[in-house]
Amino acid sequence: MIDALASDSTLKFVSMAKSLAKEIKANLGLGEPDKFPPKGLVDELIKETKVKPTYTPPSGLRELREAVAEWLNSKYNTDITMDEVMITPSGKAALYLAFLYMSKKVRSALLFDPYYYSYPPVLKSLSIDVRYAPLVKNDIGYVFPKELDRYIGVNNLVVLNTPSNPTGSSLGERMYDLMDIINAKDSYIISDEVYDVFMYEGKHISILQTEYWRERGIMVYSFSKVLCIPGWRLGILVANREVIKTLTTVASNIYGCPCNWEQRAVAKFLLYHKEELKEHVMSMVKEYSRRRKRVLNLLKEVGVFPGIGAGAFYAFPSFGVDSEKLSLEAAKKGVIVIPGTIFSKTYGKESVRISFSAPLEEVEYGIKILNELARSIRG
Repeated sequence: MIDALASDSTLKFVSMAKSLAKEIKANLGLGEPDKFPPKGLVDELIKETKVKPTYTPPSGLRELREAVAEWLNSKYNTDITMDEVMITPSGKAALYLAFLYMSKKVRSALLFDPYYYSYPPVLKSLSIDVRYAPLVKNDIGYVFPKELDRYIGVNNLVVLNTPSNPTGSSLGERMYDLMDIINAKDSYIISDEVYDVFMYEGKHISILQTEYWRERGIMVYSFSKVLCIPGWRLGILVANREVIKTLTTVASNIYGCPCNWEQRAVAKFLLYHKEELKEHVMSMVKEYSRRRKRVLNLLKEVGVFPGIGAGAFYAFPSFGVDSEKLSLEAAKKGVIVIPGTIFSKTYGKESVRISFSAPLEEVEYGIKILNELARSIRG
């Protein structure tokens, strides 16, 4: 049953799980912050709703593209221009456009396993073969393999998600080594960095900080996590200006343009509320860091393997029982988690994804129920 109903997306599984629960007591399923958007951003949106909601350029409003370029340059000490930024209606739209562009250059893509569930079906729909490089377990979680060049072939596409959904794994400083390998092998990269600010150990290194990103890469991003606006559906694609030109033509014939009001509000927030943005991010990361420590300690006590990385806001723990059965039984108890098989055929059989962006009391309750159910299933 689970293969037919939920194997292709977290949204579909959460919907099914909610139908099994009489009352939702702990929703650890969806990866969305439990924080509200910054007040300044909401205020700007309210002001912009007084403007007539006209169409915007397919690549996004100039003022937002300029604001994003300035924001990314300040974060990563790089030199991107407005012409290298495209605004999309969600990070998934940016991902699709990036995959579509790369489908004309490569026939094979490499994913790090466990992987974000949306990657394989889209790649395969574009006739790109998918290969997998397994992440490696350390004491508490998953890390990227040491010998990266072993997995990257000539004229390949590497799809990188760092920090990772569902494991929180971070490539960190090794991004520079990866880009050297990709350049030497005449390959390409799509770097999915939507969790860039959510780092608790080490430092996030963006593809935009590397030497070859304009020739070899596309970076995709989303405002959903960093600004706590998942329902607004605004994403970013960063690439050299020729790629942006090509994809702008494609976008104009697929979805037309992103939302006018939201773009204007985000542009003004990035430009005129910099201190509030900084405080918003620091407060959120501090709170999630506190939750992460608590979750790690709990999973060390009750789980077979904690499955916590250095970033994002997920754990991918193993409880030593069938993850699909455990997830369905948990749903009946009002606890929503995602079976690991959605993210990995290799590691997912006995693992579930837990989001600790949910309130800590829900996370604690959910882990307690998972432990009780796992013990019951084991007999």
